[in-house]
Amino acid sequence: MCRWRRLPLAPSIGPCLPDASAVRRVASGRERKPHMYKKILLAFDGSPDGREALAQAETLASRCGATVHLLAIVDAAESMLIGEAMTYIPQNQQFVMQKVLDEGVKRFQRAGCIATSEIRYGRPAEQIVLSAREMGAKLIVVGHRDQGTLARWLNGSVGESILHQPPCSVLIAVKPQRTASSVAPIPQPKARRKA
Repeated sequence: MCRWRRLPLAPSIGPCLPDASAVRRVASGRERKPHMYKKILLAFDGSPDGREALAQAETLASRCGATVHLLAIVDAAESMLIGEAMTYIPQNQQFVMQKVLDEGVKRFQRAGCIATSEIRYGRPAEQIVLSAREMGAKLIVVGHRDQGTLARWLNGSVGESILHQPPCSVLIAVKPQRTASSVAPIPQPKARRKA
């Protein structure tokens, strides 16, 4: 003999539905669906690739109601190569990076999101992973920088390095490619008529 377990009844929903009261709350609009990404870490340097990552993170954050933490990293390895001028360069980079971060924070605020920013020093992939762990990020967003084979071999890819030790989901934002069909045709000169 098969027996049905009766669940609490909702006025508009019949018996035997899982958690009918939760279904009613969602249907009435009093409770929103939980969102996947509540904390997003955006590695942002102001480059065109970084701006694409910012645009995609902004879309996600505004749809999910997420808080965003913008992170800029001054690469310690690059600073060490400079030698004596090392103290000047990081200060200059810090000033430039802070300006870029402030611009990004304002953009998120205009979109109705809560945003904070921070500058760190060190190897980019390590600092991104460390920051994501510290803040409890649910998503890391980075831009895709198209490097040649030699540059990738020497420096490595930040996105690829993050994927080896991810503390959460990772989105590598890629700029849409322009295809031949998306480019407007070049107008051809009109043929002249002979008189």
